Amino acid sequence: MENTLNKYTKLEEKITLCLDLLEVARGYCEYNFDKGQEVVALHSVIELILETHRDIAEEFDKIA
Repeated sequence: MENTLNKYTKLEEKITLCLDLLEVARGYCEYNFDKGQEVVALHSVIELILETHRDIAEEFDKIA
């Protein structure tokens, strides 16, 4: 049981780290939005990944 709890804790830490990094990347894209289509496309991809990770985090919280 303790091993399973430890695995859940490590997964939660990784999910939180990914969410934090995606928030930073999104902020960068928003700040540099006027710099070209590449940033606009990247922003869209980051938004999609961020939404998916938030859903994963919510589901994980329901399980844990």
